[in-house]
Amino acid sequence: MKLLRQIKWNLVILSFLFIALGIILILWPNEVMRTSCYMLAAMLIIVGVISLINYLRKDISGILYRYDLVVGLSAVLGGILVIIKVDQLLSLIPVVLGFLVTISGILKMQNSVDMLRLGQGTWYVAFCMAILNIIFGIVLLIDPFSRELLVYLLGAALIFSGITDLYVTISISRRLADLVQENGISVVSEEKD
Repeated sequence: MKLLRQIKWNLVILSFLFIALGIILILWPNEVMRTSCYMLAAMLIIVGVISLINYLRKDISGILYRYDLVVGLSAVLGGILVIIKVDQLLSLIPVVLGFLVTISGILKMQNSVDMLRLGQGTWYVAFCMAILNIIFGIVLLIDPFSRELLVYLLGAALIFSGITDLYVTISISRRLADLVQENGISVVSEEKD
């Protein structure tokens, strides 16, 4: 049960992050997109520099069959490339986030089937939300809109995805808690580490 509670809270936090990211995208679409690219570039350069330092600090016997030099140089070059090509990468961000929204919908579809198997009476609500989520994600992947409208839709999709994730997570955990209580399984009697 401890693992289930941890998974539940991780999913709840992820749902709130989706909602927050959606709101931020709607309020500041261009700034968020550009800032994300620069943050990615900074992260790649930092990882690259750390890998290069690790490569240079290790004795030759400690670096055989390790690719710190390759990883370091590749990450630094990738970070520089992101900075140079930021305008081209801005068009990729909605595609990646659209893919994540689609995957979130597919996961919700599986959760709705799990709810049906658990005997949760409102499984069809989660199923309908999953279908809408998948449609939203596919529309974002096809990208039939202008860039600005696409970013607003992406923000709305993330908010919708976060809210529906939250609904499904709470519904499943309530049903599991009911099943535990019905079967007389005590959560309190877990062994303490």
